[in-house]
Amino acid sequence: MRVCGGLVVTGTAPREGDILVRDGRIAAIEPPTAGGELDARGCVVLPGGVDPHTHPLSGLARATTAAGQGGTTTVFGFTAPRPGESPGAAWRRAVRDLPQATVAMSLHPAIWEPDRLTRADLEELRALGASSVKLYLAYPELGMMASDRTLYETLRASVELGLLVMVHCENGGVIEARVEEQLAHGATGIDGFVAARATGVEEEAVARTLALARLAEAPVYLVHLSSAGSLVLVREARAQGQRVIAEACAHHLLLDESCYERPDPGRWLIVPPLRSRFHVDALWDGVHDGTLDTIGSDHAQVAYQPAFRGADFRALPSGFPGIETRVPLVLSEGARRGVTLERLASLLATTPARTFRRESTGAIVPGAAADLLVWDPSTHWTVDPSRLHGGHAWTPYDGIEVMGEIRTVIRDGAVLHGPPEP
Repeated sequence: MRVCGGLVVTGTAPREGDILVRDGRIAAIEPPTAGGELDARGCVVLPGGVDPHTHPLSGLARATTAAGQGGTTTVFGFTAPRPGESPGAAWRRAVRDLPQATVAMSLHPAIWEPDRLTRADLEELRALGASSVKLYLAYPELGMMASDRTLYETLRASVELGLLVMVHCENGGVIEARVEEQLAHGATGIDGFVAARATGVEEEAVARTLALARLAEAPVYLVHLSSAGSLVLVREARAQGQRVIAEACAHHLLLDESCYERPDPGRWLIVPPLRSRFHVDALWDGVHDGTLDTIGSDHAQVAYQPAFRGADFRALPSGFPGIETRVPLVLSEGARRGVTLERLASLLATTPARTFRRESTGAIVPGAAADLLVWDPSTHWTVDPSRLHGGHAWTPYDGIEVMGEIRTVIRDGAVLHGPPEP
């Protein structure tokens, strides 16, 4: 296959060229020609997207089909351990489902019972092929909140074992106290949910995680950062020589707290909650200046439904789909805000792939897997759930005007979405 005449984003300055694909790999990048199997003239050719943050296992076939349609060719999904199930057993059970995936699929082990986590569990995960492990500093009501000792000891072990520790940074104990405060003041609806998870509970947990990572002399990956203050803490830690990988998710870059003023505000519940426009703009500053490294979707194929059955916000489901819209929406808004194509490719593909050791993808270089997307910046469209492929009747991005459309998606040298090869 020859992908002809597009503006190729290689990690340096984009240039017009042809991409020669042979046996599922990028064989060469050559000067542009007028003919070939796939005409990309007038379009931008980017590496296939790599989504570092998804929860797709409750409907893997549909979730990964949606990913591919939206330009993502590699998905990292979190395991979902059952009560009493070891992290390794949860990994092995998830692996049995991976043949359902229609794009490349890797796993992040999620630790839902941190009090039971042992060094032997971490060694087993590494032997199974894990490159990461995720701890939560929230959700004490579910038994998921890791102690400072567990976080520190996991960070220490991660250096020797080669596991990158991912951390959900919210202070769970303070959230519990703030929940009680909100309920006592009669804030039983969406406003109480959002107030209980104010930016300060994230920023405290980010500061604590960075301090423990510094003591452990370990790198750390901070998931779904949502506040300006969190990015300040990341910058300060890096200035002290720490290796910190900072992730934002597409909804915190595209949506804001005004969604909670809509007629059905519960649809937009997510953890952390949507923030003010000030924080949205601060995250984009982090895109521009390099503070943010990756952009995930935090896609939930099925929303989280709490066991609580009362009449207040503790019973409300949270989480929503986003795996298909991550790449086109970030490309569109990034272009509007003047972000370079090289930077967008890094956030959406290259850095997630390198961070989690998928070196064969995420970049357009000879020898890499031919995972590509062809993006036409000249078109416009409106997000409509009927156009999407994840099986959801609703999307939080419904009605957003999008600049540019993904015309073709190629995975391992074969057209996954778009015009078939002649």
